Amino acid sequence: MKTLILIVFVFINMSTLKAQDHCDNSEVEKLKEIFTKAEVEGHIRNYFMTTINDRNLKNYYSNALGGAIAFKTKTYKGFEIGVKGIFTYKGFSSDLNEPDETTGKISKWEHELYDLNDLDNFNDLDRLEELYLKYNFKNGYITYGKLAIEETPLLNESDGRMKPFAFKGLWFNMNKIKYQLHINWLDRVSPRSTVEWYDFNEAIGLTNNGFQPNGEIANYRNKTKSKGLASIQFETGINSFDLRLNHYYLHHIFNTSLLELDYHNNNWFIGLQYAAQFPEDYQDRLPYKDRYIQTNENAQVLSSRIAFDPKHWYVGINFTRVFHNGRFLFPRELGRDHFFTSISRSRLEGFGNANIFTISSDYDFNIRGLKFGLEFTEVLGPEVGDLEFNKYNLDEYFQLNTRLHYELHGFLEGLNFDILYVYKENLNNYDPINLFNQSNYHQINFVTNYIF
Repeated sequence: MKTLILIVFVFINMSTLKAQDHCDNSEVEKLKEIFTKAEVEGHIRNYFMTTINDRNLKNYYSNALGGAIAFKTKTYKGFEIGVKGIFTYKGFSSDLNEPDETTGKISKWEHELYDLNDLDNFNDLDRLEELYLKYNFKNGYITYGKLAIEETPLLNESDGRMKPFAFKGLWFNMNKIKYQLHINWLDRVSPRSTVEWYDFNEAIGLTNNGFQPNGEIANYRNKTKSKGLASIQFETGINSFDLRLNHYYLHHIFNTSLLELDYHNNNWFIGLQYAAQFPEDYQDRLPYKDRYIQTNENAQVLSSRIAFDPKHWYVGINFTRVFHNGRFLFPRELGRDHFFTSISRSRLEGFGNANIFTISSDYDFNIRGLKFGLEFTEVLGPEVGDLEFNKYNLDEYFQLNTRLHYELHGFLEGLNFDILYVYKENLNNYDPINLFNQSNYHQINFVTNYIF
């Protein structure tokens, strides 16, 4: 309830705050001006989701309502303080805990609107998402506390439900004319669709531990002894080329490096991503089933893109090869991978020895604020029962996503609507236990956002 109390307090006092548009960069003359000239922003969100499973398997639907409000003090001698609270409530819904008669499983996707760690909790869903001290200097900033991070290809907020991934730690940013640099250390996390904060040993494996390559059920939750994650991101551009280098060190678990090189000329874009992963020696000290990554796994990924992006529309062809050196792994409690072939409801994490094809397109209608997107992906290589390169025991599949986005303007500026339709189908295996909430389903997501 602390976050909810904070939100109410901020709303009550908003009338005394000057809006962001009226704030200036002059020095404050009185202590109270640090607060009375502060900035307030936030959003209200309504999310309706329904999943229609295959044949006689049970269907679910739910509507969640929530919002967030963030308060940031005026900068004084480079320093500022920020706080953000977020909350969610269930509106109308089917019984998400009623099991499917065939598989005995319950709703998966709709529960992600609420609290994955307490499947009976639909009301007490508030979270203190940010509470930080930030120092701004000429070419960047340094922040400590519960903070909003910069997006990276693997570590990100992924704000695609009611609550994104949230992090606590230290974040350094330098933004020069010729390059950008991010360096950070994170030691606590509140994963997406949860309300509590965890250290890394508690968080990693919070949702699905999957299987080990030998077929055993993995059991690494609370076994990693990981104290956090350090990462660095370097970005630069030379003429028509953009280069990004990322390195992630997950304490006691692995080192992962990722390089991306993009070329753009007129309306054409060509991109390459290469990732390599190496386990930490500490993993060798653990029993086989308790390891997050096996010591002989050295995953390598090559992802490519060619795209044409003239005015009003875009089309891209993408291909990713995950080599047979091991499964590519990154805790799903820390974000979602953003390889060129990654789309909503389809990620690369957990696969090895796989080929992924994705075609994506967008069209910006000659109507202000209206956009349509279409994505098709096919994942080849995984086989149910062959777990050496298949952490979550998935089948080969194809998936189709369509998205319609509309933004209002004028008096209703800030209000926008998203409709995401997903269809996914296995190519080989049709056992209900491998379909329910995983494949052969239709899903409709209707999201209303008001951002202020």
